[in-house]
Amino acid sequence: MKRYIFTLLLIAPIYIMGQDSIQITPPKIITKLKTGTSFTLDKKAVKFIKVVEDSRCPSDVTCFWAGQATVLIGLYENDDLLEEKEIIIGAKGISPKNIKELITSHNKTIFGYNLIPYPSSDQKINPSDYYLELLVK
Repeated sequence: MKRYIFTLLLIAPIYIMGQDSIQITPPKIITKLKTGTSFTLDKKAVKFIKVVEDSRCPSDVTCFWAGQATVLIGLYENDDLLEEKEIIIGAKGISPKNIKELITSHNKTIFGYNLIPYPSSDQKINPSDYYLELLVK
């Protein structure tokens, strides 16, 4: 009996400490908007209007500054334009510390996340080839 209690006292702290280190990260739900298209959530919508500027450093070049892209979006409710707004996207997407909340409806929120494709020096991106990635939480 003493052996059983002694073994239990040795194993219990390891088991309890192991439980604290388990962290489950919910998956990211990303949706892509092609230039000129919208994403609707209930009666609210985000429309990706255009890329205003893309000065991100090409992936195959070494730059002093990583650059950024600016996109113009429209925010709608019941098909009525509420506002147009510019979102600045850095070379690595939108920083988690500076994530842009676009619309909220009931228990879901849409955030601006990234702009693809990423530029390269040997290929010009056609404005209609851009996609705005949105994060749904």
